[in-house]
Amino acid sequence: MKSKLYTMLMPILKVKDLDAEVAFYLSLGFELSYDDEEFKAIQYGDSIEFGLSHKADVNVEKVSQHFTWQIAVNSVQTILDICHERNLEVVQGLKKYTYDFGDICTITVKSPNGYDVIFEGDL
Repeated sequence: MKSKLYTMLMPILKVKDLDAEVAFYLSLGFELSYDDEEFKAIQYGDSIEFGLSHKADVNVEKVSQHFTWQIAVNSVQTILDICHERNLEVVQGLKKYTYDFGDICTITVKSPNGYDVIFEGDL
């Protein structure tokens, strides 16, 4: 049996407004797992962890052309309900895709710093 060399993917997003981005993810049910002035870590359970790093001159429009931030969920409808309750900007409403293995739904939400966050999963 092979040992598990890689244990988790932990990307770091550069943001202009660190506090607003943290508040966005906290409102979606994530938790703050590390808190420093210029860097915060966001976590959900044992399967999701990523960093948010302050960078005053980041160009999110340029980054977004080459990067898609997608999070798998058990219920896209629940995420949509949370977005409506908390006035989060949904830039693409519910879309349904049919694949060989079944149906998948997505919504796209705009983060305070301009990232498109796609939530994908069952309705």
